[in-house]
Formats: sequence, structure tokens, C-alpha cells
Amino acid sequence: MTGDWRDWRPVIWMVMIGIAVALLVTPVYIAAVFFGGAIGTGLRIRQRQRRRAAAAAVAKPARKRRQ
Repeated sequence: MTGDWRDWRPVIWMVMIGIAVALLVTPVYIAAVFFGGAIGTGLRIRQRQRRRAAAAAVAKPARKRRQ
């Protein structure tokens, strides 16, 4: 099943790790690696969802209605 919150689990985990690193490590900017990774991963997930939707729209022709 796609389109639910499970698709976004990698992004959620990377943000949580980034927050933990920001709280525990003295140079806070080290956490930016995890936040940047989460943003990049989120963009890739969204791109994959759009491609799947576009492919499904092309693969499924419109049905003609009977009269």
C-alpha cells in the first residue's frame, strides 16, 4: 500500500536522528547533515509518488460510456 505515512518513515527517522544529534553534540550544525538528508529523501519519495501516479494514469485508458 502506498500513499500513507509508511512511505515517509525514512524521513521521519532522519529528522528524529537530526534532533537527537542537535541536542547531544556541541556543534549543532553537524545535525544539518541529517536534516538535509531528510529533505532530500522527502523530495525523492514525492518524486517517486508522482511518477507512479503519472504511469498509472497513462497505463489505464479512459473507459467509454455506453449509451
